[in-house]
Amino acid sequence: MQAELRDALEFLFADSTVSASPCREMALDVPRGGTIAVHVLLNDLPQNGDLRVFAGIADARWFRLIDVPVERNTGPVGFIETEESGENPFVIRRAPFRVYDAMAPLEDETEITGPTMALRLHVPVAADAPAGEREISLRIEAGGEAVELRVKARVHAAVVPPVGQGSFPYTNWFALSYMAERHGLEPWSEGHWAMIAQYAALMADGRQNMFLLPQGVIFTLREGRPVLERERLRRLVNIFTGAGMYYLEGGHFGGRATANWHCPNFAVGLTGSLASSLQGNTDIHDIAVQLMREIDANGWRGRWVQHIADEPIDGNAADYRIFAGTVRKYMPGIPLLDATESESLAGAVDIWCPKAQEYQLHREHFEAMRALGDRVYFYTCCFPGGPWLNRLLDMELLRPALLGWGAARFRLDGFLHWGLNHYKSFQDPFQQSVVDHGGDNFLPAGDTHIVYPGPDGPWSSVRLEAQREGCEDYELLRRLDPEQAQAIIRPALRGFDDYTKDPVTFRAARRALLETASGVRI
Repeated sequence: MQAELRDALEFLFADSTVSASPCREMALDVPRGGTIAVHVLLNDLPQNGDLRVFAGIADARWFRLIDVPVERNTGPVGFIETEESGENPFVIRRAPFRVYDAMAPLEDETEITGPTMALRLHVPVAADAPAGEREISLRIEAGGEAVELRVKARVHAAVVPPVGQGSFPYTNWFALSYMAERHGLEPWSEGHWAMIAQYAALMADGRQNMFLLPQGVIFTLREGRPVLERERLRRLVNIFTGAGMYYLEGGHFGGRATANWHCPNFAVGLTGSLASSLQGNTDIHDIAVQLMREIDANGWRGRWVQHIADEPIDGNAADYRIFAGTVRKYMPGIPLLDATESESLAGAVDIWCPKAQEYQLHREHFEAMRALGDRVYFYTCCFPGGPWLNRLLDMELLRPALLGWGAARFRLDGFLHWGLNHYKSFQDPFQQSVVDHGGDNFLPAGDTHIVYPGPDGPWSSVRLEAQREGCEDYELLRRLDPEQAQAIIRPALRGFDDYTKDPVTFRAARRALLETASGVRI
């Protein structure tokens, strides 16, 4: 058996090999309230038997990493590579390949699954833990052999604040139906509710503090009219709030009236009426009034933000304005948030949410909106590809961590991604990462999801954990003097397409952050 430690911000692959001079000892820096994390790569394991792991510390959590396929590479602009787009020179490997991403919780012993395996160790650091050096001795046993490894963690005085009202606004949209279906549960059974609570806990652990409440889930149609399911809504809010999340995202009122991306009109999702029609106005009124009664009855003003329709463009901006204005009329004082990039939407939204590359390419516009009092989030999805930051499976694992540094670099107000667990109905995420999105479009590897449906509950991913670390760093960066923060950020990241790919360089920047933040009262 061969074994070595690897940086937790580096992907491991199904064919990764232990170095000629294996790393048996690793030094790490961690804030209080953070997590000591490291990967362990194993080669030449026996053909059968069990693998045993020891960390000699009560709160250590082990995971067995599961490899998943990358069938085709992300395109140089977005989606996937095609003959027309050409090759993307910024991927970490040429597809097809398999990369370790899913994190299966592991007790002290597990079955050996092949000659190569990968593990991950987490040791949480309490917010009130003493600062100073901490040493963790690891022991791996298999087939009568044993390997000793050592992690030396320097715990810094800086404290990562808890997730919640004051933390960086961050949302992953999720499919509640798959929290039942992918675990063999009856929708809205007590087992389903318990599973939703497991997902909520994992999301909050990843520092998500916003949660979507789709109208199709919290409303039903009775005699053609939308009726709010108050008890279901309240129970959902209680579960996600109990997990530590704070902000409620009212689900989209509607979307394009047809499947055509360039459709000039929007329709109300629950009823199908055109949003700008008399019937549409009535439907929006009926939905909004019921929501506002519930918001006021539960004291959710200040916590609720509202979506209108996803990704409006110049060709339907006029209709979107009518739609947003109608919602604003019946939900006064509630901020409107959508994935928005078109300059034609100025005044229609309160919180802009452009894709990362669109913000950077049109920064002057978004900063002008912010100067007028708007907020600016950013998002990623099947775009951007190429050199831009995203969290796809054929990109460096540093990229999702650097999303938080990019947010700090540009002082952005939040982050959104559509895919927590939005697997396609035909997709097994352990066996398929690139999926048909209709027409000539394929969603790139990992875009549909960042968690996995384990047999007893959701499993995290190394991508989710990397982004969590970046969000923790954001919290420390934003508490520094702005010039001081920018000086720390610069060696790691200059823009969403200009950043280090070297974990050593990144770790040095993070060490500088922790040392500086330790001298600041958090």
